[in-house]
Amino acid sequence: MKTWRNITVVLVSLLAAGFVKSPWEERAQRDFTEQGMLFRPLEVGVREKIGQTCAVVALGGLRTVVATFFNLKAYSSFENREWLKLEEQYELIVALEPRTPYYWDEGAWHLAYNAAVDFKEREELPAARQQALHRSYVLKGRHFLERGVVHNPQDWSLLSSLGRFYGTPSKYPDYAKSAAAYERSWNTGKARQYEARAWLYSLARVEGKEREALHLARTLFVQQRNRVDTLRCLLFVLEWSQPDAPPTTDLIQRCFASEAEALKMLTTYRQNNAEMLPTTGVDHAIRLLESRLPPP
Repeated sequence: MKTWRNITVVLVSLLAAGFVKSPWEERAQRDFTEQGMLFRPLEVGVREKIGQTCAVVALGGLRTVVATFFNLKAYSSFENREWLKLEEQYELIVALEPRTPYYWDEGAWHLAYNAAVDFKEREELPAARQQALHRSYVLKGRHFLERGVVHNPQDWSLLSSLGRFYGTPSKYPDYAKSAAAYERSWNTGKARQYEARAWLYSLARVEGKEREALHLARTLFVQQRNRVDTLRCLLFVLEWSQPDAPPTTDLIQRCFASEAEALKMLTTYRQNNAEMLPTTGVDHAIRLLESRLPPP
């Protein structure tokens, strides 16, 4: 009788300990997974698609090896222009390695650029079908990259790529979202100086954000390394567009090293404006400079 009582006490103690410990273990596992210290369990669908051998390897902690293998297969799909297969392969890759920004960036590029352009240039398709498939794959690539940012919210490079996607005129742009992505990239503290200027270029194309863009342009212009041709010209445009703007000659002196430099930069800015940046006041300044400078 005493033996059974001892066994009962032990069992009750083990059950109580398990009951107490279980919430702590679940919380710890969730925290470690969110911090990238543990992998999320593979979903059944993923295990079925990657095959039994690859699943065993992945479950053994070698997901990087399996993801690399499928990345090589995806490159083969790219060469063969098998876009549906490539899309499925990258879905498997990021399911295995969601914390690797490279795969999100690469997959988005294949979808929004390679696949989209390929469909747009397929002469055997009707023009309307070409355009529809082009748009579909651009948006697929953008959505893929947005998911990558969700999984890697502090990765400056993914945020910069997202800003580029939203800011490219041929990719159905949304300049407000482009500016927001570049701003987030810059605010990680790890981005290049380029991201700060790209933030400005996108912000300047958002209607109603002219004053905010001017403030940012003035802030960036303080640093010599930001005084590239495009930023100088854009600062001139933003300053000239203000109701209380000083005379044009004063703005030229403020933004450029000389009138000859201003004429050269503003002419190039107007002629090569593929990014569709604002050009208010540029023609006026060019005419003024041409009247003041001797002919070349």
